Amino acid sequence: MILAAPRLFRDGRFEAEGALVIEAGRIVAVLGHIPADADLILPHGILAPGLIDLHNNGAFGIDCATADTDGFEHLCRSLAQSGVTSFLPTIITAPIPDLHDAAARIRTAIGALTAAPLAQMPGLHLEGPFLARARRGAHRADWLLTPDAPTLETLLAPDALRATLRLITLAPELPHAIAAIERLTRSAIAIALGHTDADAATATRAIEAGARLATHVFTAMRPFHHRDPGMIGVALTDPRLAACFIADGVHSDPIALRLGFAATGMRAVAVTDSISLAGLPRGSTTAFGGAGAIAEGGAARRPDGTLTGATITLDEGIRRLIAAGIPPEAALHAATQAPAHAIGLTDRGRLAAGCRADLIWLDDDFNVQNTWIAGVPIRPVASAPPRKPRLPATETLNPSATDLDEQPSEAIIALLFAQEAHAQHALRRIAPALATLADAVALKLREGGRLFYAGAGTSGRLAVLDAVECGPTFSLPPGIIIPLIAGGDAAIAGAVEGAEDDTEAASRLLAHHGIGPGDALIGIAASGSTPFTRAALSHAKAAGALTGCIVNSAGIMTDEVDHSIVIASGAEVLAGSTRLSAGTTQKIALNALSTTIMIRLGKSFGPYMVDLRATNLKLRDRATRIVAAIAGCDAATARALLERCDFEVKTALVMHRHDLDPTAARAHLAGHRSHLRHALSSRPTA
Repeated sequence: MILAAPRLFRDGRFEAEGALVIEAGRIVAVLGHIPADADLILPHGILAPGLIDLHNNGAFGIDCATADTDGFEHLCRSLAQSGVTSFLPTIITAPIPDLHDAAARIRTAIGALTAAPLAQMPGLHLEGPFLARARRGAHRADWLLTPDAPTLETLLAPDALRATLRLITLAPELPHAIAAIERLTRSAIAIALGHTDADAATATRAIEAGARLATHVFTAMRPFHHRDPGMIGVALTDPRLAACFIADGVHSDPIALRLGFAATGMRAVAVTDSISLAGLPRGSTTAFGGAGAIAEGGAARRPDGTLTGATITLDEGIRRLIAAGIPPEAALHAATQAPAHAIGLTDRGRLAAGCRADLIWLDDDFNVQNTWIAGVPIRPVASAPPRKPRLPATETLNPSATDLDEQPSEAIIALLFAQEAHAQHALRRIAPALATLADAVALKLREGGRLFYAGAGTSGRLAVLDAVECGPTFSLPPGIIIPLIAGGDAAIAGAVEGAEDDTEAASRLLAHHGIGPGDALIGIAASGSTPFTRAALSHAKAAGALTGCIVNSAGIMTDEVDHSIVIASGAEVLAGSTRLSAGTTQKIALNALSTTIMIRLGKSFGPYMVDLRATNLKLRDRATRIVAAIAGCDAATARALLERCDFEVKTALVMHRHDLDPTAARAHLAGHRSHLRHALSSRPTA
């Protein structure tokens, strides 16, 4: 099945239209366009991974501590309707025999509830009984225990509990807690720190022992103080810890949520901490954890006013986080990929090949429209009407230009500038993907490989320009960056008819250069479908080379490479004239790519071009200024150093720092792979 949507949510970012290829309940490919043979095209909204709730005590009238298989079926079906595709049924502090009974019922339910499209239960979360009395919240004090070895072994004795226990929340300051964390971690049970009065040092020791999550940060923890940051300070700053936040906006004020998400970034995990009152009307009551509770405004309270869990589902939590000022992509990441990563659910939480096809369809206000469990929808959904063959974005008409030829020149220029401003926003969105490509190419070049560009027309000429300019800027020897342009040298200064369709020419050129696994090839094409460029990429991939593309319209090419960069620059003011916005953005992207690669290879020192080739008076003056600035010497001294070493900036600087002659300075640089900063900070060996 091919499931397509106008937007995808992938790895913490919203992307343009795309599709998932699903086989046997798993994603086998992610496409950067909507193919003509898609089985289902969602008419609007966002296709995202299913939601994952790591802290769910129950909902829709079902308490995880007492539910039987029928009750869990109702809970799993209802949660799936709200977009939750996986959750950890959570049991709070209770006598150990009650915990054993609950684990046995959960194990039975997990085994029985596999056929229908229901939310999955990958394991049990125990919140307690090893919690701090001072921070127990709604947990009964008379049921709390210390995690000494005999008590821990008694808790873990039944097969049902050992087989289902995935996560346990405990207070690390309790006697024997650090040893318990080490014991549980060895058994592949994830540890969350919570309901704790621990100071920062104790929390850090717990992390070193294996703890990897913090349960509902801010809630039931020692308050943060600038001289006593405690568990909260550690949760917000230690990169080893996934920080879980209750997303109801009641347990934590919106300001605290904004602070928490800003501090933890991709480590933030959204949970509900819901109880059986979730999904029921305000004012509903229940018994929970040995006492009563009433639903009011997203949270539940004991009769004495103590907070005791939430009454929201996770989709409502996402909307509340967004309303609190959390960026939508951060809120959605915190409910999908972040919780999966936190407890090692490597096959869910992402739209990626190999992952379960646990999916949700959200409208633009983040309301759940449908849910898929292992590729099976929980309700029927109608496909969007068949689409007409889609033109590349650069070929579509710009609605602002319908009377372009009747406008005064100033208005035409203003429109052109406005379109370029729009294109710059598109560039900012591709920065993370471009950085990943730059690092991958730099690794190839560092090991002696080459970078090939392939393009036709404007794209090919821009590739040639970028490759040529890297020579004098970075003293790059010929043959390291090799541009291939359809039509050859004649196409640099003029058009060569039919060259972009000559697929055999691309293969001949790459065969001549002997491209192989140590090399990289990047195709540049505004349309994303130029035959010459596609053929070059296909040849490079078959040869084992790293492949990437820089395009302005998602198409077939983006699905055929290792790294695709889609600059959604939009319709040109003159439809199809890709020398305008598309060409401008390609040039900027190539500038950024090659410059970043060269920086990664050590060809800069801060803002200075320390590998420039000083071939004229202007560049020799620049070299003198660079050496004087970095070495902290006067211009005359810098000039004298440069004259001794053929105006090699790096060599001159190493000579000055370590009092070496040119030959020794070059040898010292070579020992540090020509990385100036490393060579300056390391003393030469005798």
